[in-house]
Amino acid sequence: MDSRSAPGHIVRMSLAVIIQNYRRPQNIGRIVSAAREALPDTDIFLLDQADEDLRVRDDIAWSEVWFQRAEVNRGAGARVPITASLPFDLYIAIDDDTFLTPPQIRRLVELLEAEPDRVHGIWGQRLELDDGRLSIRSDITQVDAPLSVINLAYAYSREQAAAAMALATRLGFPAWPDLDPIDDVLLSCASLKPPLCHNLGPTEHCPTSVMPGIATWKLADFSERRLEIAQKLLAIGSIALFSPMVIT
Repeated sequence: MDSRSAPGHIVRMSLAVIIQNYRRPQNIGRIVSAAREALPDTDIFLLDQADEDLRVRDDIAWSEVWFQRAEVNRGAGARVPITASLPFDLYIAIDDDTFLTPPQIRRLVELLEAEPDRVHGIWGQRLELDDGRLSIRSDITQVDAPLSVINLAYAYSREQAAAAMALATRLGFPAWPDLDPIDDVLLSCASLKPPLCHNLGPTEHCPTSVMPGIATWKLADFSERRLEIAQKLLAIGSIALFSPMVIT
């Protein structure tokens, strides 16, 4: 998005792509290639957190990325403190089991630039209240609608990353809970506006995205933990709540 810093002068908000390898090194080359085709002039940051050093792979265009090898695997949640500290205004972050096409990535950037004061994505969840009972509806995609939480691919700002960390502190976490599978919940709730899901067409996923032992959402008590955090966020007015409805 363009913002005016002085009469007659337009300054474009800076953008970077964040890609993390935390469980699926076989997918990183494809994700990097799609991001580079979509955004040829944008910095791409690759954080390697897996047991096997990613630099042994020859299917990654190493000249196209800024690379960092982490000593400890902090999971997907590591992206939030990283993007809060990097000197960019806007970010696109893609999970390592999700394959967006270059047109999908470009469109996600356009949507973020048009409305940078909320999180955007292509897949997510809704916190719903039905007859006094709270529940989370998952796997919502190919809709243009506000949600409670965005999953899998994220378009957001540095300010939202910092606000997510502040939100964690407000909930009583002594440090950023990067190993707790709630980072996307906190990031999605870091704006006054609820996150937006966009219908950018079908999304392809790695087969490991549903495999126990690899897929985070297959962890024991995963859904219960997220509902617990959603209830705490609801108590402080920081998550969007919906009535049950049919989404077509």
